[in-house]
Amino acid sequence: MSAPAVTPPPAATRTAPAARGHLWRGILWLSWRQHRWQLIGAAVTTLALLAWMAVNAADLQSALDLCHGPDCSKAVADDRLARIRHAADIAGYQLNLVVLLPAMFGMFIGVPLLAREYEQRTLLLAWSQDISPRQWLFGKLAVLGTVVGGLAAVLSAECLHVAGLVHLADRRSLFEGTLYQAGGWLPLTLALGWGMFGVAVGAGLRRLLPAFVAVLGAFGARTMLMEQLRPHLMDPVTRTIQLGAEHGQGLDPFAPVADELLLDGGKAPFVDAAGALHPYNEVMGQWCGAVPDGRTAAFTACLQEHGLTGIQQSLQPASRLGTFHLIENGLNLGLFLVSLAVTWWLVRRARTTV
Repeated sequence: MSAPAVTPPPAATRTAPAARGHLWRGILWLSWRQHRWQLIGAAVTTLALLAWMAVNAADLQSALDLCHGPDCSKAVADDRLARIRHAADIAGYQLNLVVLLPAMFGMFIGVPLLAREYEQRTLLLAWSQDISPRQWLFGKLAVLGTVVGGLAAVLSAECLHVAGLVHLADRRSLFEGTLYQAGGWLPLTLALGWGMFGVAVGAGLRRLLPAFVAVLGAFGARTMLMEQLRPHLMDPVTRTIQLGAEHGQGLDPFAPVADELLLDGGKAPFVDAAGALHPYNEVMGQWCGAVPDGRTAAFTACLQEHGLTGIQQSLQPASRLGTFHLIENGLNLGLFLVSLAVTWWLVRRARTTV
């Protein structure tokens, strides 16, 4: 009795893994061939910035090790304090550069992905080969996104370290602009969100230079808008600081607690014994504004002479810092997803309009 014949699997089934491997090798080669200078520039810039940050952070840490008090900004004004301040200033410049990098990723890596293909009229040629528009787009996005995400993740980790050292050096609040934007892994989600936004803008405008300007302008507008919206992402907490005897000794009743975010800009209203509020400008303009800076025992005595017993502040407490970062990371990832959807819609539409 003869053995039953074995039917071989279809050719497509047998060669599918090999075909997928060939496809990804082709996408990797194509991505490197078309975007190698952007990728090399991004890697070199990131590594150089990381090395600079690491060296300065080590110098700042060694200077902080010589400070034995809780607040190095109030240490003895000697060479140690000058060294701490110098290193902290340099760290501030470095963090500012990191804050700008997401816009650079969007402009020089995201925008050219489709805009250059439109300008050079090579898009339909690329899609007429043995690769679909979906495979071409998502394959290249996966390659470039992995590189951008990896570089941004390493930078984000170093930024957390550096921001913490700057906070220890001068007690600046971690809610403060640059320290806030460089912390909480925001550089990573910003890089992904604005890199994808650059792809979408390039696909929509189809020209490199207008897309560059649009991404840079949008990033600047987003930065200014978030500075206004950020303090109100959660309902603020209100507290009243009583002007007691301790403030009569010349202590500063306006000094914020480290890490808090004050919403009144240093112009909190005053409170009298009956609980009524008196605007800052009214008090300073009519009663106690002659005292220099409003930060002396004489100023506190003036307030008490006019029946004012405290200051009412609106603030975001330090315990909410992680929640604020989580909210903004969510917004950045939302931008990524919306930009991805818009890009795919534009690519599908381009099949009939290019």
